[in-house]
Amino acid sequence: MGGYGSGGHNKTHGRVEEGFRIDSFSVLQYADWFEQLTSDYEINYPILGGSISCNLMENTAKISHNGREYPLGLSKVPNVDRISYRLYFLCPKCGKRVRHLYKKDWLYQCRKCAKLNYGIQQRSGLNLIRRKMYWLVVNKLQYVDWEVDHPDLCIQDLWHIPKPRYMRWAKYDALMGEYRRLQKEYETICNASLMKAFERINKLLG
Repeated sequence: MGGYGSGGHNKTHGRVEEGFRIDSFSVLQYADWFEQLTSDYEINYPILGGSISCNLMENTAKISHNGREYPLGLSKVPNVDRISYRLYFLCPKCGKRVRHLYKKDWLYQCRKCAKLNYGIQQRSGLNLIRRKMYWLVVNKLQYVDWEVDHPDLCIQDLWHIPKPRYMRWAKYDALMGEYRRLQKEYETICNASLMKAFERINKLLG
């Protein structure tokens, strides 16, 4: 429980979609053709609440955002034509070359340093648990008619699964124990997601 398969590693992570990020590719696209080729002009890229100033000769940048300044390093990677290039930021925290930086704790940093995941990654833990439950119920416990017997219930809400006729009780109890463990894990992740949703709503209503 808590490994990458269960989705537990996402419990303490924020969501990429909820943060403010900057894109190095967009910064370079903002520059005109002359600036990209000569690299001798400082690009001033507007962002909400400020701007990004990039000196392409010195491979440095400075973010001015809401009255604060954040120095950054840049990295240029030549394209196949050896004339144009791709522009990347250097994460101030780990130094890795990245396309996106996210603002968190008064610092711009890469997604890993900011401990952010995409929303689909956080939901995938629940989907995986449901698939495990379905495989356990249908293939191991041979309860293929559960949807007929419980048309108003989801796979994670079954309260009774009958023992297959020729299955030993010890094996049945072990499989039911695994199913109950998955139920508890599913409930824990759901409750954590609901609490985060309520916290966001309270902040908005504020």
